[in-house]
Amino acid sequence: MVELNIIYNENNCETMKRMPDNFVDLTVTSPPYDNLRDYNGYSFDFERIALELYRITKEGGIVVWIVNDATINGSETLTSFRQALYFRENCGFNLHDTMLYLKKNNMPTNEECKRYAQAFEYAFVMSKGKPKTFNLPTNPQGL
Repeated sequence: MVELNIIYNENNCETMKRMPDNFVDLTVTSPPYDNLRDYNGYSFDFERIALELYRITKEGGIVVWIVNDATINGSETLTSFRQALYFRENCGFNLHDTMLYLKKNNMPTNEECKRYAQAFEYAFVMSKGKPKTFNLPTNPQGL
């Protein structure tokens, strides 16, 4: 069993495995994607994580999944979209909303590659059933 208000430094799948069904109201995460960084030997089992997130999320709960795509040979990988579809089609989540997280540390435009800067990441807002809480932002333009 997982104790509340404790920080666990371990594989997240092991932590979630100890959680009962319908345990969490909200998860906000920006997991590794497309092997863009080295996480000191930690692995990322997306499908297992997605299924566990569905199991532990309460009815009406939300998962905010913040990801983006690598660019390989001039094309974005679309990993983010495949993950959003997996959450919906294989786990049972609703894709409640797709938002953009505006990054402050975006890379400059690359003339050599003829690409614009990656100035955002996708924030897929997934719900287990109908969301039980909805809070409008106080400043919707983000200014």
